[in-house]
Amino acid sequence: MQEDKSQLMNYAMYAGIFLGLFWVLKYLFVMGSTQIPALNLIGSFLTIGTPLILFYFLVKYKTDIVSNNLSFWHGIQFGIMLFFFASLLEAVIVFVHITWIDPAFVGKLYENMIETIKAMNLGEKMVSSFENQPLPTTVNYIFRNVIMTDIFVGLILSLFIVPIAIRITPKSMKETANQAKEN
Repeated sequence: MQEDKSQLMNYAMYAGIFLGLFWVLKYLFVMGSTQIPALNLIGSFLTIGTPLILFYFLVKYKTDIVSNNLSFWHGIQFGIMLFFFASLLEAVIVFVHITWIDPAFVGKLYENMIETIKAMNLGEKMVSSFENQPLPTTVNYIFRNVIMTDIFVGLILSLFIVPIAIRITPKSMKETANQAKEN
């Protein structure tokens, strides 16, 4: 039976709003951690919410939109699109942060990366290579470090979560199926 993918983009956009708002909330903890380091721990703890939200929306999409007819690759497509649309919301808050709130954020991030490379004794060539690189533009930073990273994470998480979501049938669906068998 052919899958109906016409609702894929609509539902991915809808779910992407919720995941994106969650990431915006999480990013606020990252921003606040420069003043209060304990907020970084809370932000890290919130990371577990991302796969849970993906799982929730995959199961909801499977049961409500495609009537339990979700293939593995259809689920992967949904996960990637969900993360793409959510990353657009996260990109807005990152843009505001590195453009107006803390313009030195990216520079400090790269300084910390160079210090880490020095501490790991990876070689002077590598250290000088990183030190001589110009800082990325705001758009380049957001595209590579927010949007592309989020899409990659969405792909990897989907590879693990889609098979689980395909096997899960919510309790209400089981009860409906049992009632149909009895009648």
